[in-house]
Amino acid sequence: MRAFFSEKNRSAGYARDRMKLLLVSERIDCSPQMMKLLRNDLIHAVKKYVVIDEKRVTIQISQEPPVLHAVIPVLKKRDA
Repeated sequence: MRAFFSEKNRSAGYARDRMKLLLVSERIDCSPQMMKLLRNDLIHAVKKYVVIDEKRVTIQISQEPPVLHAVIPVLKKRDA
């Protein structure tokens, strides 16, 4: 029974986060497709220098103040 509630809470949290991202992206006129392109461009740029966990990369844009926050888990330095 506990696992059911924790899954429900987790999916509710994901849904809430997606909704916040959608609302912020609409306020700054940045479509979900644009957010996906931005995420992909950031991954491509960072991968030149370090090895990252691409699946765990997240980006968020806050409105007040307008800030882009990116979480990019670095696994190791890229060999030269």
